[in-house]
This record gives sequence, C-alpha cells and structure tokens, in this order.
Amino acid sequence: MRIHEITHHSTVNGPGERSVIHFQGCKFQCPGCFNPSTHSLAGGRDISINEIISSIPPTIKDITISGGEPFLQPLALVTLAHALKHFGYSIVVFTGFYLEEIEKLNYGPQILALIDVLIDGRYDEQASSLMGLHGSDNQTIHFLSDRYNLTDFQSRDVEIFISVEGETQITGFPDENLLKAFSTHI
Repeated sequence: MRIHEITHHSTVNGPGERSVIHFQGCKFQCPGCFNPSTHSLAGGRDISINEIISSIPPTIKDITISGGEPFLQPLALVTLAHALKHFGYSIVVFTGFYLEEIEKLNYGPQILALIDVLIDGRYDEQASSLMGLHGSDNQTIHFLSDRYNLTDFQSRDVEIFISVEGETQITGFPDENLLKAFSTHI
C-alpha cells in the first residue's frame, strides 16, 4: 500500500494516544486542505501491513487512518483494518468520501464493519470548523461501534513533532495563522 507517513504517540487525531497512518493519494484535492503533500498518487512509499503493524509501539492501542484518501486503496484499507482489529486496536478513519458513497465502493461495507468511527465528507474551506475533530462543519462523525461517543471527539488541538534529524511535522487542527507563522520560521 502507498503510505505518506506514520505518526506515533499522537493525542490530537482521536481519543487517547494513537498511531496515525496517512495514506498517500487523493483525488478530491479540496481547496485549503491541510495535507496537500499527500495528494499525489505517485508520492509516498510502499509499505506492507506487517511493517505497519510491527512499527506500532506496544503502548498504543488506538489507530487513526487518514490521508490523502484511504478509500482510494480499498483492498489495502480493508486488509489493514482487518489486521488491526485482529490485534485489538480501535480504528478511526478520516475520509473525503461520504458514508453513502463508501457503502457503494468495493470493500466499502466490509471496511465500515471493521472501524469504530468514520469522519466523512470533503473539506470545505468556507465552512472550516472551530470545534471538534473534523476539518469543516459539513463533515460528519459517524459512530459505527459503541467504543466512543461525541464527547471523545470535542477537543481540537495541535501537535508539533521534531525528529532527531530536524524534520518537523504539524498534526491535528492548526489554524491558518499557526501554519503561516510556522512556515516562516522553518
């Protein structure tokens, strides 16, 4: 599967301490998207499900899958979700597809049966959200299991990771001012 990157120990991409798996490739190209580096279908790197699973620190029990667009790789996504569930991880998925569209995709219903929360809908720059774990107010948080509830998805924070090599990564929900300030100081 094509993965942009994996971030471990995140606390802003869903409840608890999580590993975040960013799929590579997105056909939606939503204006104002926070992750434009994930859009290219040719970007990222190939990685096996075994490599992903073995990279997850043993203290982490929760996974967020984001993009790019995970549902553009439906066989990889269903296989990954099945493996993650087998090991007892909870799964939150962010997608630009709407639930009704996913239900019609190859492997869509199978994927939905394996995940706990789906946050769906194209990012709408004109309806950018100020609260909760969704990018814009047109997006919906669907609880597909009883593992979480709405109060688990109310916080809206930002993390900045700096690797030992000096590479930086912002994750979560930074506002435009933070992104501008951060980009001018790198």
